[in-house]
Amino acid sequence: MAKSKSSEHSSGEKPKKNIVKDALKTSISNLKPFKPGQSGNPAGRRKGQRDYRTLFWIGLEHIANNHGMTAEEVEEALHVAGLTKAIKGDFFFHQEILNRVYGKPTEKMDITSGGKTLADLIGAATNAKRKSK
Repeated sequence: MAKSKSSEHSSGEKPKKNIVKDALKTSISNLKPFKPGQSGNPAGRRKGQRDYRTLFWIGLEHIANNHGMTAEEVEEALHVAGLTKAIKGDFFFHQEILNRVYGKPTEKMDITSGGKTLADLIGAATNAKRKSK
């Protein structure tokens, strides 16, 4: 006698389904690339959402009010503490604050080597490669 579907389930056996595979197929089928020039967030940032710089100053003002100082004095004390820690080798927190509040400094590269330009160096490397073949 063949087992009925209800007896299969009652014996503890579960029907074989690949849930992960099905979910992956569904999620991939929902992906649609943006058209050229189309933004992924056309509405922009939510109204009233504050960035890190704003939250930083609110925090400084809160600390300043609790300690009878100005926000600028608290900021100066924070920089002194950060620099003191940086001298001892722990500069991560201070660096993060500076990068987030004031922006990362631009990194400049010297692309000359002994008076040669980058184009000269690339040309010399290309010629050397050709000669080695």
